[in-house]
Amino acid sequence: MSTIKLISEQEAQGEIKEMFEQAKQMFGELPESIQAMANHPEYMKIVAQKAQNFMNSQELDFNTKLVIAFTVSIMNNCEMCIASYTKHLKNAGFTDKQIVEIISVIDFAGSMNHFNNATLIKP
Repeated sequence: MSTIKLISEQEAQGEIKEMFEQAKQMFGELPESIQAMANHPEYMKIVAQKAQNFMNSQELDFNTKLVIAFTVSIMNNCEMCIASYTKHLKNAGFTDKQIVEIISVIDFAGSMNHFNNATLIKP
C-alpha cells in the first residue's frame, strides 16, 4: 500500500497520460511507482528520461540490464522491483536455475563485502 495517492489512468490527462502510455510500453504494465511519481510531473519526466537513456543505449544488451536491475533491487530489498524484474527475467527466457545462480552470485559478493568491511580489509 502506497503512502501517497496513486494517480489512476482514468485521472491522468495530457502529458501525464502520455508518460503513462510510455511506461506501459516499457514495462508491459503501469507500475505503481510511476503512478505515485505522477503527483510531481517534473520529477516523473526526469525519471522517464533516465530510463529512456539507458534502455535506448546499445552499450549493454537488454538481458544484462535486467540482471543489473534485479541485482540492485535485491541489494536494496525492494519487493516490488524484485517481483517485477523476476517477471521480466522469466519473460526474457531466464530459467529458475539461472535466476537462482544470479542470486548465488549476489549472495557471494555480498558476503565477501560484509567480511571485508568487518575485517577492515582494504585494496
